[in-house]
Amino acid sequence: MKPACDSMDQLCINTIRTLSMDAVEAANSGHPGTPMALAPVAYWLWNRILRSDPDDPIWPNRDRFVLSAGHASMLLYSLLHLCGVKSVNGQYEQLGEPSVTLEDIKRFRQLESKCPGHPEYRWTSGIETTTGPLGQGVATSVGMAIAQRWMAGYFNRPDFEMFNYNVYSICGDGCLMEGVSSEAASLAGHLKLSNLCWIYDNNRITIEGSTELAFTEDVTTRFIAYGWNVTRVGDANDLNMLDRAFGTFLKESDRPTLIIVDSHIGYGAPNKQDTHSAHGEPLGEEEIRLAKRYYGWPEDARFLVPDEVPAHFQQGIGDRGKDLRTAWMSRFAEYRGKYPELASHLYQMQHRQLPDGWDRKIPVFPPDAKGLAGREVSGIVLNALAATIPWFFGGAADLAPSTKTRLTFEGAGDLTGSNPSGRNIHFGVREHAMGAIVNGLSLSKVRP
Repeated sequence: MKPACDSMDQLCINTIRTLSMDAVEAANSGHPGTPMALAPVAYWLWNRILRSDPDDPIWPNRDRFVLSAGHASMLLYSLLHLCGVKSVNGQYEQLGEPSVTLEDIKRFRQLESKCPGHPEYRWTSGIETTTGPLGQGVATSVGMAIAQRWMAGYFNRPDFEMFNYNVYSICGDGCLMEGVSSEAASLAGHLKLSNLCWIYDNNRITIEGSTELAFTEDVTTRFIAYGWNVTRVGDANDLNMLDRAFGTFLKESDRPTLIIVDSHIGYGAPNKQDTHSAHGEPLGEEEIRLAKRYYGWPEDARFLVPDEVPAHFQQGIGDRGKDLRTAWMSRFAEYRGKYPELASHLYQMQHRQLPDGWDRKIPVFPPDAKGLAGREVSGIVLNALAATIPWFFGGAADLAPSTKTRLTFEGAGDLTGSNPSGRNIHFGVREHAMGAIVNGLSLSKVRP
């Protein structure tokens, strides 16, 4: 029996939902409710919006996607499988094997599976960063967006736009309750990171029950105060509203965007939708049967992937990403001829190499009975390194005069909303966010 879906979009969405339900049920552990709720959002973003090539998940100018709500990992694993994302090893050799197979999904949360309970960077290709502790993912995404801004300022030249990628992150109520996300959102608004989009799953449910128990603030007003563009999608299943919301983000030029999506956790499960029972535990076989009946899905089918679904993703993100990456590689070949030093720096940075002579300016410190304070020496060495490594950054959480982590060589400057080329980041008194943001910078191959 084939699923009775009224469109290819709906067939893809329900495939994500049912894979997620089946995997959690087979593992007898996991979070089915959020993938069921956000399948339309994730489908539309990946297949219609995201600029990424499944055949090369480390292409430098790809859009980044961070699942800050890492407990909803089956949402991401389903996408990696259906999009046909390929594996890449640590040596940047494209292996050509699927990152996530259907067998991997069947072994969700099992030892050595490519689908652990929370997404893990470098364990599964296509995962941009490890997520799990709520709020860390969105804060890390701010670092990725800052990195793009700096790389565009340093590498882009007239007729050679080498870096213009966007950063998307899905977060939930828990992420926005965490202080780290507040710190990161404040800095993102201050820096006017218009290449950053957070998608807030407003399902009003946490493990203990309704968000009315502990989270009643006006999120819209808070983010407007941070300097964000805020738009709302009143129904997570409305693809037209989702498309308009993403369009609003893509047109924004001087603010990060928060898309608030009103959703129903456990969508389609008649006895558990909109309850905490759909959040962090398997639905149960009978509830899954009823949900599949609601979707028009074969009730007894397990891990069903209709042939048309991967083919449809190939026609969407697959073809679009391949065309974009091919054009970028061709542009890079021309760029290398016109700007050989910049091209060399770009290659070295992406492959975590260092420029020739990177240590030539490090001074020799003669024996001295009095000596220098360790932080003074550190500051001297940091500046010597940064002068020869263009992607080496300085900064602090309002303590640079004490820690000596400010880069002071000629031309270093500050990275600001109007100057993306600066080499110092003023994090403000935001230590928690700083830790996550520098992870995002490092994952983007910048050295903070």
